Amino acid sequence: MKPFGLSYYLDFSRFEWGYWSQSDSTRNMRTDHWRRGRVVGGSGSINGMNYVRGTRADYDRWAAMGNVGWSADDVMPLFRDMERCEPGYHSPPDYSIRGDSGPLPIREVRHCHPLTNAFLEAAQAAGIPRTHDFNGAQQEGVGYGQFNQRRGMRVSSADAWLKPALQRKNLKLVTDALVHKLLVKEGKVTGVTYERDGVMHEARAGRVILCGGAINTPQLLMLSGVGDGEELQARGIDVVLHQPGVGRNLMEHPLIRPSWRVKGPSYSPTSNWLRMAGFGAKFLLTGQGPLATITEAMGFLRTSPAETVPDVHMLFSVAGAVNDDELKFYKSLKVLPYPSFSMVLDKSYPLSRGTIRLASTDPKAAPLIEPNLLGDSRDVETLVKAIRLLRRIVSKSPLTDMVMEEVEPGPHVTSEAALVEYVKARAGLAYHASGTCRMGVDETAVVTPDLKVRGLENLWIADASVMPDLISGNINAACMMIGEKLGRQLRN
Repeated sequence: MKPFGLSYYLDFSRFEWGYWSQSDSTRNMRTDHWRRGRVVGGSGSINGMNYVRGTRADYDRWAAMGNVGWSADDVMPLFRDMERCEPGYHSPPDYSIRGDSGPLPIREVRHCHPLTNAFLEAAQAAGIPRTHDFNGAQQEGVGYGQFNQRRGMRVSSADAWLKPALQRKNLKLVTDALVHKLLVKEGKVTGVTYERDGVMHEARAGRVILCGGAINTPQLLMLSGVGDGEELQARGIDVVLHQPGVGRNLMEHPLIRPSWRVKGPSYSPTSNWLRMAGFGAKFLLTGQGPLATITEAMGFLRTSPAETVPDVHMLFSVAGAVNDDELKFYKSLKVLPYPSFSMVLDKSYPLSRGTIRLASTDPKAAPLIEPNLLGDSRDVETLVKAIRLLRRIVSKSPLTDMVMEEVEPGPHVTSEAALVEYVKARAGLAYHASGTCRMGVDETAVVTPDLKVRGLENLWIADASVMPDLISGNINAACMMIGEKLGRQLRN
């Protein structure tokens, strides 16, 4: 999925695992499709490519939890070294903060749809500051989106780091393989067993690093006997290490999609094939437009003056879409068939926590995903306040002059109780699963601050599962930073 916009029109289900969560009692027993990449590069090869570092305060908070080496001063230079930022079209990057020679190209969206510019003007009219680089000195505010792309084409972690390294004689990439379990002898991990074309193999290594993500990394640990001892024994798995923190602390940004119908054209798919052909031509000629991305602006907003930092994150999507409980194919979204836009909104620092458990001892079986997405009522309260904030933005010129009607939640949904019910019925996923092998200094943390699995030798984890707390915004950039940090550590 190099041009991301195609995912709104074509079925790319063969590139992901097709996981569905258990019914969530916090959201009217809703189930969700948990999109996870089944392709080289993992979920970063199928995501929306929104490039967000997170704030300095996010990483200082990690360090304050006892995770030495994870402060903003420690990790921001890693981000800078990763990046190769294009000269800004709207404003030049501050190269004392941003990188210009790293392996990962970062571009700012250009040639935006008029709705995007109207949104930015309306937000400022509503009192929200304009930020020229939410990965720079100031995250708070609204600004143009940034993406890990080159001429509108995806540049994933596999593109930026793995593919150039494939020339090395000491690197072998094995695809179409499923790891069954870790090989552990006397508390030391010596390799893995994996299946390929129906044949079992063993791979031995002096150092083993897991990068399966917040769903598959804890699943593999539990299949290997590392997890809650009672639960593993109940499944008939020999306990290698009693570590009840494995699979706990599942974090996800709860997301809603307030949407509006507009009077003029948007990027929504319609029967106007001439316009669709124009989208294709724009992409081929400039690498811009809806085939590159339909989310052209981003915001980090405070839902009330009492908040000391932005507590919600939003994307301005120039093609309207709503979550649909009745859809059971690879993406549970219904794209609105008329000109529209959505403000894709999530809570930056959710308090709710879920769990990953084993469904069976079969490595091919999907794990049990128990989201508990709105288990803490304060997460619901934040999203309700955010809806009111978005409505205030839409009421401002010039955006209000372009709007025909509110599609969701709908003009009749105004009371506190009605908005709470809307959030519980429609809240879904930002695809930012994390935290299930939490990093920390306490005994329940799965990995230590050097990302080494506590209680085992020769095993490290470098993916979103180690995050002790969520950052503000999309997490793919932070995942790449985590990998870069461990790579440097093990080289030294």
